[in-house]
Amino acid sequence: MTMAVTGDLLLHEGLWSNFATDPAAHDGQNFDFEPLLAGQRPYLENSDIGVCHAETPVAEKGGPYADYPDFQVPPEILTAVKSVGYDACTTASNHTLDHGTEGINRTLATLDEAGLQHTGSYDSQAASEEPLRIHTEAGTVAIVTGTNSVNKKEAEHEWQVDRFRDGKDPTVDPEVAQADIDRAVSQAEKARELGADVVVAAIHSAEEYTDTADDFQVRTGHALADSGAFDAIYGHGSHSVQPIENHNGTWIVYGVGNTVTETAPMMPVNNDGLIARFQFAKAADGSWDVSDLSWAPSSNTQGGQYAWCSAASDSPNGICRSQAQDTQNRERIAQIVNTPSAIDNGLREWLVSEDVPAEN
Repeated sequence: MTMAVTGDLLLHEGLWSNFATDPAAHDGQNFDFEPLLAGQRPYLENSDIGVCHAETPVAEKGGPYADYPDFQVPPEILTAVKSVGYDACTTASNHTLDHGTEGINRTLATLDEAGLQHTGSYDSQAASEEPLRIHTEAGTVAIVTGTNSVNKKEAEHEWQVDRFRDGKDPTVDPEVAQADIDRAVSQAEKARELGADVVVAAIHSAEEYTDTADDFQVRTGHALADSGAFDAIYGHGSHSVQPIENHNGTWIVYGVGNTVTETAPMMPVNNDGLIARFQFAKAADGSWDVSDLSWAPSSNTQGGQYAWCSAASDSPNGICRSQAQDTQNRERIAQIVNTPSAIDNGLREWLVSEDVPAEN
């Protein structure tokens, strides 16, 4: 049973304007984002589950749209997410509250309309208490998530956004931060009671553009791993690729970077990402474990145009920027993710050319 995960879907006007289209020729769609994400298909087709991260609220179809700092992006991005093979998205981020309750509820309704499962933000307290479970023929994976920051905004209801607050932050009560961990563990336990074979945690962090995990990420990741409630942990939010660690037998992918984003010339880490795949195997005693973890590096452009493009050594997408730049991208990311504990436990590059297609 395999699960592919990616990072932030971060759309600015300089990106989304390239995909505007005539709604009369595209079934009422004002944007066609499939060319932006199509390069991911070979990876998602070779995974039982694909999970994205919906970083920002979406607008009504036709707008109005809004860029940074309070995003409200074209909803057609989620239609494309489903079309290329994703099954679910996490939604807890520092931008979840950009447009308050209205923005949360509109985004969740758009995910529902697209046929995508979701967790991290909620339109009711009852929904917030129901852990996300994704079913496959082999078994069921649950995902529990939370965000460190909500950009100093206040939720109308405490249950609207899942949190992982930083207990070392002087503005945060350590008991509140511990309650966030306890809530996540409780959700993981509830998910198992409801039939989940595997439970994965997703952490949305606050410090951006770093190629190392900060103290909050390490403390939170280790706390979740040490609880024994989670089979694997991954993160996003830094807009950069960060290390992969095997902590006492639990894999932690600290940062998968951006999935798509507008190019930032002065911050090249913003323009790269990775897609990571956890393979879960069932033992004779019925327990599950991560039997394989692999990754493939990505670029946010191909041939000078915005498109998710694999920079893996066997890329099914061809050349992204140039042969030399793609090699440099891949080697730089390899240096970041290949920590000693990761290498010792078998972390490898995801070579999709060697995969046996998953039976979805």
